[in-house]
Amino acid sequence: MITLSDLATVAFTFVFSAFFENALHKASHCKYSGKLYVWHKIHHKDYPAKRLESEHYIDSVNWLDNVYARYILTTQGVLFFVIPTRPFIIFYVQSTVYALFLEYIHEEFHTKQSPWLKYKWFRRLKKNHLNHHIKHKSNFSFFTTSIDKLCNTYEKDPK
Repeated sequence: MITLSDLATVAFTFVFSAFFENALHKASHCKYSGKLYVWHKIHHKDYPAKRLESEHYIDSVNWLDNVYARYILTTQGVLFFVIPTRPFIIFYVQSTVYALFLEYIHEEFHTKQSPWLKYKWFRRLKKNHLNHHIKHKSNFSFFTTSIDKLCNTYEKDPK
């Protein structure tokens, strides 16, 4: 049976995941983040402002080197020891699905012939992300502009 507490956990997890995504992406643009910065910089070399899209997604790094995944798994591991089992299971499943879908949709943002292009919401999010590759200090979130607007890092596409 789904409880009110479960629904609160789902809501909290969504908000947490959205803020975590934004903060992690923002940190990956800061030289002081070390390996995170070096790893993420490769993606911006794969997709510079002059070539934002490709026929197939370019990933110059081994998927085992995914630094974002390390931060996500570490955070989930810490929470395993801190919160009760039921909320942790909800958090773990939801945040994992969020991260996997984020990775998938991000690859589609950089793909020229994505099947998602038929959806207006996808085209809007893609435009925001590609604008991030032009102006690196803006548009760190993928699924919402709210956090970037709140942090004053949202940059609307000038076109």
